[in-house]
Amino acid sequence: MPRAPRLQEAGYVHHVISRGNDRQALFKSTKDYQRYLFLIEESRNKYPLKIYNYVLMDNHIHLLVEPKADGSLSKVMEDTSKAYAKYFNKKYGRVGHVFQGRFKSFLVQQERYFFACSRYIDLNPVKAGLVSEPKDYSWSGYSDLITGKSGNIKLDESEVYLSLGKSGFERQIAYRTLVMSYQGEELDLLNKRAGVLGDKEFKQRFKN
Repeated sequence: MPRAPRLQEAGYVHHVISRGNDRQALFKSTKDYQRYLFLIEESRNKYPLKIYNYVLMDNHIHLLVEPKADGSLSKVMEDTSKAYAKYFNKKYGRVGHVFQGRFKSFLVQQERYFFACSRYIDLNPVKAGLVSEPKDYSWSGYSDLITGKSGNIKLDESEVYLSLGKSGFERQIAYRTLVMSYQGEELDLLNKRAGVLGDKEFKQRFKN
């Protein structure tokens, strides 16, 4: 049976998920995390892709991104995954797949579900029991978003993030409050296997 095509639309926000093959670890050391982030930063400088948030867990990755040209999301993910798999296999003396098939991507209605997705990404390490607060996790964009300082990679600022306040400080405080006021309501929503996360009108735009 042919695989269903992934929805990828330039100019729209996407929630991207990529997993380790057989759910095995993608990252075993600090240098592994650093290498993946270096590679995705290098690739997105070749193909126009905005990165709004991310988290690297031990065996999977979440990204909140916006491709600015047709095909740029696939090119960045393919470039990064191939280069990282080559690095990983060489370093650990192994062969075979590192990532589990193709990445998944979900179109996100920015004005309605952007923050639900971003908060879900930030809270992954907390939900996994790795840290008590997202600011204590080293491999996500959360600290960048609440301090305004560039960390592992340079994050872009979305329109809805900019709407949180007139100054950078106001936006940082507002975003931290938004994440820390989490009540668990969006987890089930984001775990649904739907290609589009939005209201009825938004989903209608992308029906075949």
